[in-house]
Amino acid sequence: MSPETDDPLPSAARIVLVCFLSVFIIFGIRLSFSVFFAEFVLEEGWSNEASAAIFSLNMLVFAATAPLAGIALDRWGPRPVFGLGALLMAGGLWLSSRATSLSDLLLSYGVIEGIGLGITGLGPVASVVAGWTTPAQRGRALGIAFSGTGLGSLLFVPLANWLIDNFGWRDAYLTLALVCLFILLPLMVIGLRRPPPLLLPESQLTLARVNWRGLIRNPVFWALMIAALMTMGPVRSLTVHQIAYMESVGFERATAATVVGLGGLLTSGFFIVLGWVSDRFGRATAYTIGAAGLFGAVAMLVLIRMVDMPSLLLLYALFFAMGEGARSSQTTALASDVFQRQGLGLINGLVGGLGGLGAALGPWLVGRLRDESGSYDGGLLVVVIMVAVSVAAFGYIARRAGKAASGSGDLEERGGRAP
Repeated sequence: MSPETDDPLPSAARIVLVCFLSVFIIFGIRLSFSVFFAEFVLEEGWSNEASAAIFSLNMLVFAATAPLAGIALDRWGPRPVFGLGALLMAGGLWLSSRATSLSDLLLSYGVIEGIGLGITGLGPVASVVAGWTTPAQRGRALGIAFSGTGLGSLLFVPLANWLIDNFGWRDAYLTLALVCLFILLPLMVIGLRRPPPLLLPESQLTLARVNWRGLIRNPVFWALMIAALMTMGPVRSLTVHQIAYMESVGFERATAATVVGLGGLLTSGFFIVLGWVSDRFGRATAYTIGAAGLFGAVAMLVLIRMVDMPSLLLLYALFFAMGEGARSSQTTALASDVFQRQGLGLINGLVGGLGGLGAALGPWLVGRLRDESGSYDGGLLVVVIMVAVSVAAFGYIARRAGKAASGSGDLEERGGRAP
């Protein structure tokens, strides 16, 4: 037994609360990039593609790091792993505050902060929450923990905008670095523990039991990887470009940032509500509701360009919140349900990594299409296609998981075939 499990075990509710507060900071900082992106394009004069490349590189590094972080969590537990991640986030943001060129930001924010974000991302955090909860509670618990992403954007997006307006983007990055160092680091190191042995799947106690051959031969595993790849790409494409898009059709940046903050507030509510829907009516139902929300968000972006109705921005915030409130939480919940015996850290690290890869490619592709065509139409079409593919893959996994639960097969050990 590790030293962490020798101490009196904190309650699952406390773990969920600490994860909520951690996600609040981590993803509040992450989602504030849309304000920095607009500053890079409009004030520094960098292209949409080049500016989006900073975020995309950050997500590529995140994608490569998250699976390794998941494996490390299975072996060493959350304290040393998340402690290192918080330090790297602080260091990357501090170096970003001293950047003088695009290349500097690619290294500091794209690589160093990206490694820290990969270690502390939603996949690794989900593995801790999932380890403390049963499948019947998991959707709600992850929804509560992940609701911190929405509330984080409510605070950090307007805060970043205010800091940039008053002190410049470099001092804004310095402020965020101090938040990571003096708040996030002690919160995660002191507040998180390994799941107790009674809740840990047996395979999570040793990495030697991971059935790599079974995973590779399992069509459900590959469907999960496709779903993960397409889950966060459309969300982050909108996250990165939404403020610049709204400015391009005539809205003030402060107004756009307020809309984004409102969307963050609503996202928190949808994480919790759709978590309940997930536990009560199934993961696929909750995920499909979220997909409908993203389709609605894209429709609102098209309409605000055609119709002079500022109230459409409020509908955009509502639909976007509905979409984000179902993506990461439901994907990690389903992954934890179906593949928990392969190690919660491992499987959620892989899901987080593929999600990060999609989040890297989506914003970059939307920026590239915007630069080449002068329009966001192609980028919005990409968002719609990614959402549709993710729904198809998610539905396939949920159907196969339902058959396995009824006794027709063992999805983890037998490659999706009946025993």
